[in-house]
Amino acid sequence: MEKLIILRMFFCFPLFGLLLPDAGVLLSKNPGSIPLTHIGIETGLIFCIVICTAAISYGKKRGQILED
Repeated sequence: MEKLIILRMFFCFPLFGLLLPDAGVLLSKNPGSIPLTHIGIETGLIFCIVICTAAISYGKKRGQILED
């Protein structure tokens, strides 16, 4: 379970690294286009974070059921 939490944290670091410049591009007065590779990588990272979060919550719920 701890490995999933650490993996989820490491997926967040590159996601924030890509989202900050892309948000700057969107908020600037002269917006350019966001590269398609950025969108693909961001989508993949979000998907991985969602999977890890679901696995963590499932593991916690299963642990609570077994304790009762």
